[in-house]
Amino acid sequence: MDLAFLDYEINTSATQQQAKRFLQKKLPRLILLSGLNLVSLKSPSLSSVPTSKPVGNTNEERIVRKLEAERLVTAVVDAISSCNEPSKTILFGLYVKQLQPWQVIANLGYSKTRFYQLKKQALLDFADAFVEVDLHVYK
Repeated sequence: MDLAFLDYEINTSATQQQAKRFLQKKLPRLILLSGLNLVSLKSPSLSSVPTSKPVGNTNEERIVRKLEAERLVTAVVDAISSCNEPSKTILFGLYVKQLQPWQVIANLGYSKTRFYQLKKQALLDFADAFVEVDLHVYK
C-alpha cells in the first residue's frame, strides 16, 4: 500500500475552512434532501444504501438524489462518530444538533479560548475521517 499521501503537507487553516464550509453549508441541505431527522442522526448505526444511475425518469432521479443524500449524511455521522473526544462532541453539537457555540462550551466545560482551539482541531479530525470527499487543502 502506497502511503505517500501521508507526506503531503496540509494547509491547516484552509482545510479547517473547507471542512467548516462543508458542515455549515452542504450538510444542512443534505439533511433536507435525505428526509432524515435529527433524532435518526443521533444513532451512528445508520446504514448506507447503494444507489443506481437514473435512466431518465424524473421520479427515479429524485429517489436516487434522496438515497445519495442519505448515504452522505450517514457518512458524515459515521465520520463524526469516529473522531475522538472532544472533537466528536464539538462537531455533533455544532453541525448536527445545530447548537450555538456557547451551548457546546457549557456542555464541555472549557473556556471560550480553549473551545475555539479544540474546534479547529475537530475540523481537521473531520477532514481526516470523512472519506467521501477530500476536504484537505494541500500546500
